[in-house]
Amino acid sequence: MLKLKHFILLMLVVFLSCKKENQEEKETTVKTSKMSTTKTHKKTVEVSSLAQKEIESWKEYNEVNEMVSRYYNVSPNDALDMSLELSNLIKIMNDSLKIQDLKVSALKARVNVFENEVLRLVDMKSIPAIKDHEVNSQVDKMLLVFSSFNEKINMIYNKKKFDEEIDLNNFFELKEEDNKDDKKNKKIKLDDKIRRMK
Repeated sequence: MLKLKHFILLMLVVFLSCKKENQEEKETTVKTSKMSTTKTHKKTVEVSSLAQKEIESWKEYNEVNEMVSRYYNVSPNDALDMSLELSNLIKIMNDSLKIQDLKVSALKARVNVFENEVLRLVDMKSIPAIKDHEVNSQVDKMLLVFSSFNEKINMIYNKKKFDEEIDLNNFFELKEEDNKDDKKNKKIKLDDKIRRMK
């Protein structure tokens, strides 16, 4: 009788431990499948054709741009796996900037913010309990900052084109001539008044 009780107790312990292991396996499988599910993210603003002509020789930017496009449809696992490579490409891009028009503090600030958002993705890779929605949210932030970077490049070249089309030096020269004419007319009118008073 004692042997039967031990046998039943042993069977119960084995049954419960198997059930617990199956439950843990299911939870791990669900978490893994969510991290492997591809999500479509909003595409970034593209560099305008005008700006593209100006920066086509900047191959490091083109490499970053191509790498960023791989984040439009990506699973959280793949996003994390690619983050270190993207971070390295951003550093190289930042160091390789030789285009004088783009050496402005507003653009440098955007590059730094972009790099920080990508480094946050790199850090997430080392967090074992990271959730898929947290990674997807970070990818969205990173893409938003890259859009801002591209918009700033577009603005720089739109302004440059506007300045070239409107020759401001010529505009100010015309304004000065108008002022000279106005001063001459005022002096003539004043002289006329003085003569009449005499």
